[in-house]
Amino acid sequence: MIRLSNIILATAAILAAAATAARAQVLFTEDFQDGDADGWSAGGDGDVGLTQYAGNVSMRLTKSATATIGLRVEGPPRVAISGAFAAQDLERRDGCVLEAAFGDDAFVEMHRIGNGQDDAVTLHRGGGELNVPTAGAVLRVRLRADSNGDDDTCWADDIQVASAVVRESRPLGGPREALFAVDLRSGAAPAVPLPTNAFAPADGAGRPRGSLGGRLTIKPTGAPGFRVLTDRFGFLQKDVPNLRRPPEIIIDVVQSGDRLVPAVRGLTRTDHAAWDVIVDVGRAWREGADGGATRVAFPFALQERNANCTHNGLLTFVIDRRGRPSNAVYQIGSETCAYFQYDIWGAASVDYTPGEIVEAEAIKAAYGRETSGRMPTKPIAALRDDHPGLDAAAFANPADVSPAALTAFGVVVDGVHYRGGCETRYGPYPFCAEIALPSYSVSKSVFAGLGLMRLEKLYPGVKNTLIADHVPQCPKRGWRDVTFENALDMATGRYRSTEREADENAAVQDGFFIVETHAEKIARACGMYPRKSAPGKTWVYHTTDHYVLGSAMQSFLREKAGGDADIHRDLIVEPIWRTLPLSPVAERTRRTRDDVGQPYVGWGLTFLPDDYAKLADFVNAGGGRVGGGSQVDAGMLAAAMQRAPDDAGLSAGGPAFRYNNGFWAWNAAGAAGCDGALWTPFMSGFGGVSVVLMRNGVSYYYVSDGGEYAWARAVAASARYREMC
Repeated sequence: MIRLSNIILATAAILAAAATAARAQVLFTEDFQDGDADGWSAGGDGDVGLTQYAGNVSMRLTKSATATIGLRVEGPPRVAISGAFAAQDLERRDGCVLEAAFGDDAFVEMHRIGNGQDDAVTLHRGGGELNVPTAGAVLRVRLRADSNGDDDTCWADDIQVASAVVRESRPLGGPREALFAVDLRSGAAPAVPLPTNAFAPADGAGRPRGSLGGRLTIKPTGAPGFRVLTDRFGFLQKDVPNLRRPPEIIIDVVQSGDRLVPAVRGLTRTDHAAWDVIVDVGRAWREGADGGATRVAFPFALQERNANCTHNGLLTFVIDRRGRPSNAVYQIGSETCAYFQYDIWGAASVDYTPGEIVEAEAIKAAYGRETSGRMPTKPIAALRDDHPGLDAAAFANPADVSPAALTAFGVVVDGVHYRGGCETRYGPYPFCAEIALPSYSVSKSVFAGLGLMRLEKLYPGVKNTLIADHVPQCPKRGWRDVTFENALDMATGRYRSTEREADENAAVQDGFFIVETHAEKIARACGMYPRKSAPGKTWVYHTTDHYVLGSAMQSFLREKAGGDADIHRDLIVEPIWRTLPLSPVAERTRRTRDDVGQPYVGWGLTFLPDDYAKLADFVNAGGGRVGGGSQVDAGMLAAAMQRAPDDAGLSAGGPAFRYNNGFWAWNAAGAAGCDGALWTPFMSGFGGVSVVLMRNGVSYYYVSDGGEYAWARAVAASARYREMC
């Protein structure tokens, strides 16, 4: 066995190669076949060395050992880091990890395998990408055994660093370059993913003749193209049925002008083992080369079953003058999902049954009200012209949010929504206004938070009601003095550890997020953590607390308003969403898959960009008021927005962070140049979702999945533009 020297390596190799638009270039590779590990430094607790099996040499790491190499990167703007692991004796949360970082930045996980992938033979490959901050930056690549047993073993092999493929973004206009009508009628799937302008009108496109309306059934055919970019939970190894095949889509549509409006918009639950589906407003048009046919395109998204990971797609087909549809082509080339990212492309059969849709006129009228009621919207570039003192480059700056991880972002100033983003791996998303954006834990603010604030407005004092009086699964002995507001604050006094994310990760391991019935979820949520302190004293991040709160609120509301009352419909959708108004996509939420149908509360909402902009403005500049009246309890919202000096909330993970009534706050004094504290409220979601609510009335949101939560530049720019201290 070779024992590596425990040294700190600054630079092991010089990488000087330029990325091209078409192919990745390998910059560094290590397969250990030469029998040495020059340049790698060992650390951690355990053994590191080279071993051979069936002629293949791999690096062996045990217990919590690490091996690190430093590589100076010149040239490419983004690099892809990949590798393969085999493992033995992994248990529960044990894993083998490939991670990377530039300079002194924290390591970012590129690839991990865990329990169930530890047959000691099979090499599981994976990887991820990082932006290169500056030419000549040192990239640290680290192999790590993440376990605590002397016999827990990882074998690493085939480590590779390459220039990440950079695809040039094509504008949406221009001549038709792909997907002629003859291609769609052939039923053949494209060989590779297409530029997104294949799903948008070409130059000279005209309005459709006649009117379409009826039922569309779109059923994937054949084996689709499928390319995984990130699989951090090993979904492919879990052999989830039909993971690579989208569900059948059945929609009733009504035409309004050149728009095709589904009768049901937003999340639609399916029986598919992996995916539910979202279909939003599509478009119809005519192109000269289509022989009089009407071309149709829809935005759609696949959302992970019981979760919030959202993969945005496009589909298109033509309908001839006799009402006969061609086959369809679909593809997914973007997502908001930190742990599972992929491209998929293929063909589908289309069945079109023309006919009158029930309440067609009402559907068209509602869509008209929705579009006319959207916040005035301009491209982000217009921010420079409208507000010259506000640095537009500070928002979604690549140094804060990796462009490849960014789905959408926007800035709201004086009631105008300046929208950006909507890039995919194959060009701009043609339906940016309709792109489905997950909430993740933003739901903790706008559902749990605003929901209890609404309930408090209707029934003053309810925030002090005891959880145990309304959730029989939470025993009175353990929850005897925990109030609704304690649960909203994630300060129930019940926890295992105050270490960052430790308890939340325990909930993941325990299966809380994946069990499907209310009975299973509430049993875990009530019993997962022991009593350790008095309620209201210690903040520990728990999605389970908000699930308990939602269950208690549902019980309370039904006692007051009847057995059919529903906290999502009656506290959120009817009084707030429709008053603002938000889109129909926002009106659906994740619920348990049983007769109870309990809303998840702490995650599971989906929004459009206009929804995010309106919600931010509603709680920030609007102060929870719309239509001349307050929709929520003013005192609770003021406390959440750090405007109640006597109710600042609890310290949340460090002295610079607070949490109160479902909202975070960060002391942004340094970024804004203030002499005293500047507590800036924000909402936050898993993977890289931030909604920043600045005291000067400027709001900023971005939806991403690179694990980046950085917006100090935005605060600094906003403070220079308009007083904030």
